[in-house]
Amino acid sequence: MIDKTFVRIVFLCVFILTLCINVTSANEQNPLDSLQKTLPTLKGEARLQTLTDILALIAMGDDLQAELTAIEHLRAEAAQQGNVDFEGQARQKHVFCLFNYNMFDKLEMVLPEHLKFMANHNQWDYYYNCWEAKIEMLMYADKKQTALKETQLMYDDAKLRNNNYGLGVSAHTLGILYQTQQRYDLAIKSFNEAIERLAKEDNISLLLSTFNVLSETLDANQQYDQMLAVAEKWKATIDNYKRKSEKLGHSPMLNGRYMYCYLALTVAYFQTGNTAQAEYYMNIAEKFAEGRSIISQFKLVHVQTRWFEYLGQYDKAIACADTNYQRMISFGDSISGLTVLENKARILRKAGKGMEAALMYETVMVAKDSLRNLDMAAQLDELRTMYEVDQLILENKISQSKLTILFIISAFLVFLLVGYIFYTIRLNRKNRILYEKIRRAQQAEMQAEKVIEHAPEKSLSKEQLLFRELNNLLTKKHSFTDPKLDRKDLSDLLGTNSTYLANAIKECASGMSVNEYINKIRLVYAGNLLLEASEISIDAVGEDSGFNSRSTYYRLFRDYYGMSPSEFRMISKEKYRKTVV
Repeated sequence: MIDKTFVRIVFLCVFILTLCINVTSANEQNPLDSLQKTLPTLKGEARLQTLTDILALIAMGDDLQAELTAIEHLRAEAAQQGNVDFEGQARQKHVFCLFNYNMFDKLEMVLPEHLKFMANHNQWDYYYNCWEAKIEMLMYADKKQTALKETQLMYDDAKLRNNNYGLGVSAHTLGILYQTQQRYDLAIKSFNEAIERLAKEDNISLLLSTFNVLSETLDANQQYDQMLAVAEKWKATIDNYKRKSEKLGHSPMLNGRYMYCYLALTVAYFQTGNTAQAEYYMNIAEKFAEGRSIISQFKLVHVQTRWFEYLGQYDKAIACADTNYQRMISFGDSISGLTVLENKARILRKAGKGMEAALMYETVMVAKDSLRNLDMAAQLDELRTMYEVDQLILENKISQSKLTILFIISAFLVFLLVGYIFYTIRLNRKNRILYEKIRRAQQAEMQAEKVIEHAPEKSLSKEQLLFRELNNLLTKKHSFTDPKLDRKDLSDLLGTNSTYLANAIKECASGMSVNEYINKIRLVYAGNLLLEASEISIDAVGEDSGFNSRSTYYRLFRDYYGMSPSEFRMISKEKYRKTVV
């Protein structure tokens, strides 16, 4: 009897212990669930702090709606309790959230209300942080002159209030502007001034961000000894802040801050020859990056790409570059995507893949030329907009003088007309240069294909042989003019399978997919038709080239040639007439 009772007691103890372990483990694995479960039992500032912690956990992911909902819950609770500090925090987080997700229109709409609240409650740290977000928004929209003007307004505002933090934010923002213009010496000077001012403040968030951008600028300027010194100071600042917070009973979430710092240390150490220390910090950074946003992952993989390139492990470096390129394209950041491709081309050249590297460099060059055209047009539009705003202000000041108003309006119209003519001339000139580059690129591609076409079969890989057979098929039978042509159809025509075909195109056509390569052939064919068959309408050229959608035809044509089909035909005719003469 005693034995059975003992066994039951032991069994019950084991069951209870197992249950406790499972519950504890579940709570450790799901801190967000744990916080949300305790929330209904909390009141006052404890409830506000828990809502802040919940928001911080949600912000580590990529769920915009969940983050906005958490921000609104925090703001509403703070407003209900009359806690202006927490409400100011929530308003600032709202601005930063909209900024991080590129919702600039929404940000611009809500910003005045947030700034007014912060100014009314003397929340100058929040005030200048949000003002800086507006300036960065202008920079991302390529409105550099407007951003510079706004920075000057912020500096004057901070100087008038004798606000050290505002002056530090202004110096930080000015450094960002100089950095985007690649005026690195001026950027470094501004960032150092910002660090000097921001180091005197209790709020170290922007100070740590300044360390980050200063390290990036020193990296771009190849000043690696200085970069190492800044990164070490950066790490010491985070460590010191962490110690002070823990003494006060706080546990700040610094994983992201440490990750960026350790990545900077990684680059600085391997660029100064200390491989062991670089590897040590890389491993730590990888742990801190787990579960973080796509932007954080991009930074990590970018440094990993450089790290493997430095070690001579080119296959790993290329794989990292491919991963980052896909992320940036899916994220909609084509400019960062071009930077990744340029890095990949450099690594391909080091890996002895000269042909692939050359083709990729050519692709990047054409795309950058197109971006420069767009940037020039954006700057002209911005200058025109700024002029219009200034003009309205001037008109209000001199409204009593009709003669002056008429003179200004006339001058304005003439300015616009001259500006439009100048812009049109410059754009046409740019398009002509772009046209020449595109034709040269196409000729280079044709030469590369001819090398494969005329090379002895024994010297070619099976992928190159299949690629040569594919080009012969497309050239002679014009199979691409069938809008329904897909990878399976081509595979059947060539007597192979779709996987072999995809591998052949990827290897011999700079990593293109089958559909991308078919569309490239269609675009080249369309370009030739626009040049040689003037009697065929532009829309008919698209149909004859195999495009089943007018919008797809126009979009792909502009992406590939950097101009519309009508602009291409016009420039082609000009070149043809000059050749005939």
